[in-house]
Parts: sequence; structure tokens; C-alpha cells
Amino acid sequence: MQDRLRRQVAIENPSRYLEFNTSTLTEAEFLDELVRRSGCSLLVDINNIVVSAHNIGLDPAEWLNELPEEAIVEYHLAGHALNEADGEVVFIDDHGSRVSEAVWLLFDDVLSRFGARPTLIEWDTDIPPLNVLLGEAERARRALARAEMSHAALAA
Repeated sequence: MQDRLRRQVAIENPSRYLEFNTSTLTEAEFLDELVRRSGCSLLVDINNIVVSAHNIGLDPAEWLNELPEEAIVEYHLAGHALNEADGEVVFIDDHGSRVSEAVWLLFDDVLSRFGARPTLIEWDTDIPPLNVLLGEAERARRALARAEMSHAALAA
């Protein structure tokens, strides 16, 4: 696809709801291999990591450890819904609510590991009043600014 388009594409990690019975690679290992073989970049969706971690029992820190830092070009943040299925709570990536505290905390971890990157807050359903959207954007902006200051201090 990149050869045909003559440009690099960014691949996003998906939200997962089920685990495969057998797999030879973790999702992060697969993404690392995909980057290595294709030269694509990565769009890291932090909400999708939180959703998948809850639903299939991943450790977000371990998942992040396997990512190729140099390939990460963008972050996504979003809200998710909580649904019940067979007596278990399932997180659903619905882009229809505020970014959860778990996502904000993981975003801070991602920023401390990899540094600031362009960041998008996805909100596709149940669009709230503008002041709510601006508040979410401001919180992300503050986190990115802290990360930039921290990385600048380390580089000095």
C-alpha cells in the first residue's frame, strides 16, 4: 500500500475483546515486526490499550515495552463504555465519553517513555457541549507540555 501511495502510513493498534487461542506473537511484537518489514509508522491509541488490557488481561506496561519508539508518530485518546456480558464488565471503544482516568494515567506513562507526539482526542458519538471538548483538549495539552519540559530538562 505504501509503495502504491508513495507515502508512509501509520498503523493503529486495535481495541481487542477476545484473545486468540494460539498466537506466535503478541500484538506489540506483531506491530514491531510490521514496522520492521514495511517501514510503516505507528499511531498508538492509548484508549485501545486500556480497553484491550481490561478485556483480555494485558499488562499495558509490558505491551508498551515491546513497541519500537522511533516508529511512533501519533497518539489517540478516547472514551469507552462499560458493558456487561455474561456477568463480566467489558470495555467498549465507543468514542462517546470523556477520556477515562485510566487512559489519562497511561497517557502520562506513554509520554514519559516516548515523549510528546501529535495527539488527537477522538469523540464520535454523544458529542458534548464545546466546553467539555475544550476541557479534554486542554488536559491533553497540559500533559504534552509537561512531557516536553521533562524531555528538554533531560537533554540539557
